Amino acid sequence: LKITWYALGVTPCVHGFGRMVSRKCLLVGASLLYLISWITISVRQFSEPPLTSIFAETRARSLHLERSYDLTPVGGKEEEVPSASPGSDSGATTVASTTATTTTTTTTAATAAPRIPLTTNDLQDLVRSNFFRDHGIRLKWIEERVERLAPLWRQAQQGLFAKRPDVFAQPKSILLFPGLVTEYSGYDFANNAYQGGFLGELIQWSDFIASLHLLGHKVTVMTTKSQLYTKVPRHSENLDFDLIFTDYLGLAAMRENGYYFMYKCRIRVLDSFGTEPIFNMRTRDFLFDKTASGFTNWNFEDTRQFCTLFPHTPDNSFLGFIVEKGSVNSSIERKNKAVIYGKDSGYVKGKEAFVQTIGEIVEIHSTFKTAAESPANIINHGLLTQPNLHKLLQQTKVFIGLSFPYDGPGPLEALANGCSFIQPVFKERVSSKNTPFLGGKPTARDLTSQLPYLEQFVGEPYVYTVDITDHDAVKGAIHKILQRTDWTPFVPYEFSQEGMMVRLSAYIRYQNFCDGRNLALGKTATASSTLRGHNPRDPLDGVINKETCFWSESTTSHWWTVDLGAEVTITKIRIINMLDWGIVKDWQTFIDPFSVSLLNSNGQQVANKQFSDARPFYVWRDLEYRAQFVRLDSLDYKASKYFVLCSVEVYGEDSRVIPWPDLTLLQTVVSKNGQSCTEACMDHTMVCEPSYWHAINTHPVLKTHFTCLETLHLEGRFEQIFPAYASKTDDRLNIRKGSCVTTAEHMLLSCAGGHDKFQRLCPCRRYTKGQVALPPET
Repeated sequence: LKITWYALGVTPCVHGFGRMVSRKCLLVGASLLYLISWITISVRQFSEPPLTSIFAETRARSLHLERSYDLTPVGGKEEEVPSASPGSDSGATTVASTTATTTTTTTTAATAAPRIPLTTNDLQDLVRSNFFRDHGIRLKWIEERVERLAPLWRQAQQGLFAKRPDVFAQPKSILLFPGLVTEYSGYDFANNAYQGGFLGELIQWSDFIASLHLLGHKVTVMTTKSQLYTKVPRHSENLDFDLIFTDYLGLAAMRENGYYFMYKCRIRVLDSFGTEPIFNMRTRDFLFDKTASGFTNWNFEDTRQFCTLFPHTPDNSFLGFIVEKGSVNSSIERKNKAVIYGKDSGYVKGKEAFVQTIGEIVEIHSTFKTAAESPANIINHGLLTQPNLHKLLQQTKVFIGLSFPYDGPGPLEALANGCSFIQPVFKERVSSKNTPFLGGKPTARDLTSQLPYLEQFVGEPYVYTVDITDHDAVKGAIHKILQRTDWTPFVPYEFSQEGMMVRLSAYIRYQNFCDGRNLALGKTATASSTLRGHNPRDPLDGVINKETCFWSESTTSHWWTVDLGAEVTITKIRIINMLDWGIVKDWQTFIDPFSVSLLNSNGQQVANKQFSDARPFYVWRDLEYRAQFVRLDSLDYKASKYFVLCSVEVYGEDSRVIPWPDLTLLQTVVSKNGQSCTEACMDHTMVCEPSYWHAINTHPVLKTHFTCLETLHLEGRFEQIFPAYASKTDDRLNIRKGSCVTTAEHMLLSCAGGHDKFQRLCPCRRYTKGQVALPPET
């Protein structure tokens, strides 16, 4: 349109016409511009297909940051996101270490978009500050890793800024509470890191801190409960942090003081193995994990708030870590040697024949803490420092997996130092059902190999997944590895510094699990009765802990009502019953069953919903009603109970979250019987996208894929396989063959899980090569 205006309005005016004519030309040009703009917008409004028109505003809002900045890379045209191409260093195209500049482009000063300055945050400054020192040994190992990798991080930061300055836009204030190094953990991660202890979680925290700092975010870290309880306010309106990152151990400490419920939508949990929705939900009648371990039953409304070490499940957010590689030394000769993965010699037990088969071809080394029980043909080096481990790996051709540990960083580190990894395929899939180590963990994953990510997304010539009881297959894999001529280090792009910063920036910018303004906050409330010392307005004070809940007197009938002051559009209601399950049980405080009614300004009911199972909190969502009053009524008149409410939140039109990834990327896939949506999408070279469930959990969508003999909408049925089509009759669920079934339990919508009598309808999308967690063009 600017070009049209120039051609029609300006050009004729600079070719010898008089001043008066020139002004008329400009006026005519401006008028033509307005007319063309109006016609263009009108044509677009009436020509777009329905799906585009529905999501056009969403897409425009999600791209507002891109329009605010000049995204042309320094030095030329916009480059593609690098992909993990075999044989390339770090699994990606080389990123130039060009220091970003803030010079203007060829556009004039009046029209040039503001440039984002490269953040001055430097990891060396962070290390020299009190950020780590104030916490002593608790963060010592993390500090050492950050300092060791600082030059590589800075290089990646500068290279990324040259291509994607938008990644550094809109810094936020972020609180970190790594529970594994607090007194709450019960396991001394900090000291054991120097004695052969688990490192995966510490590696992730280290790389996460480095990424946040270099992206320009303001980061605060706390490592004791006393710091958390004294420095974090008890009222959400006074919180200075946009996001809170913790882990399961930190989450448990936060639950003790009520922070968990108060700040739940802002919390992200670093979770090594992942948490599937069915393990996340708890009610009185439903507890999938019968052991009720500390890793389950948190009742997050969206399990994408769990951040994993590997892309285990699309139900969570893949945070990842950085694969560290040693400095390439051309004088080091790579020999026919193999190194065993793991620090415990006990891993060899039961795998002696596998190790012996490899030992007939190459020399075998290990880094066991003790070699007391290891076979005599293994050369043990003991625990090595990181530089010495890298030197050993660069002399080696084969890295040997012995089935355990699962999903650790070691194999990727071996690939980054030029080795190939050989790992066992699990003929009987490994899961919590047959492996004590996975027992109590909040996942029903069936592991097909020691590190499924490398099996699925990398493969040969870097990874060989074999039956270790088949000696010919083992020998064949070893001979293939020895025939390699190019030992260039390989790192998938998503495990590089740049890849992690891109992914983390996308999560922080686009993921939003919070609602809008709570319309009930501070409003007037009344109740049928009130226990001494309490007030019906207690659930409306914005403070969520067991000391500030409303209690009625113990009777057989209860009601409670909040007046919003005027009729408003209500889209979502969240009710928190009681935070302590022990009190719920001992004091008979269940409000189950009960109903929620929406009343207009005249007191007439416009909507009603009943809840028939006791749980810590309830959500009534996807509403579109005008109402002034929200009323809760107990429905069990048989026994006296206390009516307890810790919080009632009411949300309006501003609570609608912009979907990300963009809904126009949605592609539906019908699963096979018994197949999960994770597997069904992967069969079509796509990933399951949990943010799309709301768009397909409807009967009209099911009817476009199946011939539905009847439609069912299940409430209070705790299954994670819906929406789905019943290809066979299921007597347990009382569902007939040919039924199309949706679910009211939004918290159980999951990419995991399958059933041999149902075909699932799955929400899939394409993904970026080498960056599986992100959609294309992110």
